[in-house]
Amino acid sequence: MLIVFPSLAFAQPRERITVFTADSFTHHPGVQYTLERNWRFHDGDSVGMASNDIDDSQWPTVDPDALTGANYKKPFSGLGWLRLHIRLDSGAAQLSLMLAMRQIGASEIYLDGKNIFSIGYINGKDSSDYFDPCGVPFPIYFKAPGDHVIAVKYANYDAQKNLRRYHAPFDGFSMVLGEAPYLIRDSAMRIRNLTFFYILLFGVFTALSMLHLFLYLYYRVSKTNLYFSIFCLSFGLMFYLFYASQFSTGPLIHVMGIHALILVISGAFLALSGFINVLYSAKKTMLRITLFLSVIPPIAYCFDVEVGFFAVVTLVIFVLVQVITRTVWAMYKRMSGARILGTGVLIFTCFVLGCVFFTLITGSISFTEQTASGTVLIALGILAILSLPVSISLFLAWNFSKINKDLTGKLHEVQVLSEQALEQEQEKKRLLEGQKERLEQEVALRTTEVVAQKEKIERQHGELVKEKKKTDDLLLNILPEEVAAELKEKGYSDARLYSDVTVLFTDFVDFTKAGETLNAKELVDELHNCFKKFDEIISKYNIEKIKTIGDAYLAVSGLPLHDDHHATNVAGAALEIIEFMTARKQQLKERTFDVRIGIHSGSVVAGIVGVKKFAYDIWGDTVNTAARMEQNSVAGKVNISQATFDLVKERFDCTYRGEIKAKNKGEMAMYFIDGAKP
Repeated sequence: MLIVFPSLAFAQPRERITVFTADSFTHHPGVQYTLERNWRFHDGDSVGMASNDIDDSQWPTVDPDALTGANYKKPFSGLGWLRLHIRLDSGAAQLSLMLAMRQIGASEIYLDGKNIFSIGYINGKDSSDYFDPCGVPFPIYFKAPGDHVIAVKYANYDAQKNLRRYHAPFDGFSMVLGEAPYLIRDSAMRIRNLTFFYILLFGVFTALSMLHLFLYLYYRVSKTNLYFSIFCLSFGLMFYLFYASQFSTGPLIHVMGIHALILVISGAFLALSGFINVLYSAKKTMLRITLFLSVIPPIAYCFDVEVGFFAVVTLVIFVLVQVITRTVWAMYKRMSGARILGTGVLIFTCFVLGCVFFTLITGSISFTEQTASGTVLIALGILAILSLPVSISLFLAWNFSKINKDLTGKLHEVQVLSEQALEQEQEKKRLLEGQKERLEQEVALRTTEVVAQKEKIERQHGELVKEKKKTDDLLLNILPEEVAAELKEKGYSDARLYSDVTVLFTDFVDFTKAGETLNAKELVDELHNCFKKFDEIISKYNIEKIKTIGDAYLAVSGLPLHDDHHATNVAGAALEIIEFMTARKQQLKERTFDVRIGIHSGSVVAGIVGVKKFAYDIWGDTVNTAARMEQNSVAGKVNISQATFDLVKERFDCTYRGEIKAKNKGEMAMYFIDGAKP
């Protein structure tokens, strides 16, 4: 009986068919079924392969995502048919179902012999067009319950080449079946979340890389910025490769992705080793060893996949052990900034080492969001990934600040020493002067008249110095500093032509009428207060006051020293004067004035007029035109000419008034300045 029983147990062959019922979907809303079993494979192409009537019971069963290698004894020729038998009950057949595919070749999908979708283009070895739909779902309609056949004509003529050159085992396709609303929702969420996550990390790491590269280029003594820049660039490229592998429609990124990833990881951990060794070690032995180990993985992967992965794991563990030991040692020695750097480094290295050892022990590690442990792993992974660049950036910023503070302290010490040395020299000078006074006193006892005469001369000299200072101050109050210096040096000042200046004219509206409500003293006091504030405002904008003419105020920017911003300076001062007078009008009502302002830009001649009660003045058509701008302005407004508008239009909002007739000038284009642009 024991001998016969196994024969009876296997007398009936197991049916290779995939069964779906309504409960398969309704009891688990949102579930997606990966169609990876019971696919029957036929290498090559023949007529009628999509039909339900063809007998495929003798076809071998394969995993559709790897057609070359262990799944099928005969190597994949590059074109073949795969058939999957599905049985649906009446409830499942009525559901709105969709298929989502990822592939590395081109395919034609048939349902019960009818072509329902084509992805890519199959046209021989040299003319086929491969396309990966990246899991975007498309609908599939089962007209009735019962048995159905999904047939896929699949082509990937590069499968053998990719396996030999890039060790890429994935040469087929993967297919997922699910309800339409959930599959569309999950696809959209996957695209949105992965795009946000990968592009955000790519942008952050790339920005950090560029920032620290520029810091290194401008200060090449600090090589930590260079290594950190390479580290961040490698991580940015790694996340870009992850993103491209998810959403690239071409096959190249899939077959070369692992090779490129190994190269990027090797560069990242080489840079991390360089950063930590430059920071905490004067010797370069460990850095040279790391450089040697980082060259091995990309080369080894070209010949053997397992050796390549083992080399990468060895490099990662070797570098992370360096990082942990040197960082802990620096924290133990209480080196400056070690705690700032150590926090992020230890979080990152402990997480990576934990993942490596867990993978070596268990064989795999899951980062899926569909489990609690997967969610925790994703959160820890994000924290670990961001902790390292954030802590290194904080450390470099702290180090840069510390260097600046140290330099400031050294400069302060040098300044203190300089002051002490100067004080000592002054003390020596005072001692010598004291000895000189004693000698002079001894001489004074003998020559009293000479000393008295000398003291008188010194008093006169002091008075002359004071008077000279008063004269200089008065002269600077009347003339620009450069003109005053020229006048003192040469005894006269030449008139000069200034080609690019801006002239400002202000005038109080109904000044004579205001005099009727104010007595003479109040009128003069209010005029003085207004002009005093005008003086303060134009001083802020490096504008030269020329003179006041009754209630008019004349100023100019761009002389005696040239200023490229003469027009914008005058425009800003004019708006501030309007703002001041508006506020003063609201406060004092009829006891102050309304002001109107005119501005024009051009050339003027400037110089000193007369020899008695001389004054610095400007002449030319520009002055006359500025006066016309003021005369054609209105209370509380700044009226400017076309020439000034062309100079300030990029900085200020202006309103075109049209061409207005000006006295002795004809019609001129005029603008009101509304305010500075935001």
